[in-house]
Amino acid sequence: MAAAAIVVAASTVVSGCSLIAPAAPRPTPTQTATPDAVPIAQQLPDLRVAGQTIATGQLRAVEHDPLPDEPSTPPLTGAVRVVVDSSLRVEVHVRPDTPLPPTTSGSFQLTGYELVATNARHDRRSDPPQRIAFGLTSSLARVSEDGEVVLPIPPGFTTQGDPSYLHSIEETAAGTVVAAAVLAWTLPSPYPSLRAVDHGAVSFARGTTIVEDGVLTGYVPNPYDTLFAVSRRFGLTEVELAWLNPALLAASPDPEMKYGIPIALDPASR
Repeated sequence: MAAAAIVVAASTVVSGCSLIAPAAPRPTPTQTATPDAVPIAQQLPDLRVAGQTIATGQLRAVEHDPLPDEPSTPPLTGAVRVVVDSSLRVEVHVRPDTPLPPTTSGSFQLTGYELVATNARHDRRSDPPQRIAFGLTSSLARVSEDGEVVLPIPPGFTTQGDPSYLHSIEETAAGTVVAAAVLAWTLPSPYPSLRAVDHGAVSFARGTTIVEDGVLTGYVPNPYDTLFAVSRRFGLTEVELAWLNPALLAASPDPEMKYGIPIALDPASR
């Protein structure tokens, strides 16, 4: 039954005139501010400690096809350290095998070559589903007092708090990889017990799983799949799924999956 609203007006008769008392003013509803949800990117773990070396490697020349225009100087090679500076900026330090000539400005130029930090692998393991690369040769590159080349990693994705998804340093000439370093990270896993388990297709999570040697390693999204539904299907939180797949944060502080492009479900595939 529909409820009816009944308004009763009290009246008083004075000198033949009917006076109706004015209704009490209705209070204005108070707007309660609802705080915006914290973007998933801001919920990711931050493992950086100022002054800490968090990865090491060795930048070595690799076999490659002949280049049409070979640079006049050999590629930069040497011992690599990934360091967190006092401002929590992540930097790549390279101690050249061949000492660099003295420089008065402290700046560094790598003529004919480009250096990138990337999630591509050079350890005979499969590359992650989506490629990520950060250019390192920039106006901020410098030579330290003890002769190391220092190259800041641009912040880029907010997953810099745990950059261990960057597996390699690559050096290229004319788009060809001529040297590479495999990075060995010392950061602890923020999710040491993380293991995806498929609980079966549900609404907005009806894609195809990827199983390798009996291990659930990935998932291929269907159209209209959502991060929430996919994470629940595999017993993960949305933050854990984003940590497994930093490429999902390429264009937004909230992860975005794309139809048909695989995502990782196993930390070893990150």
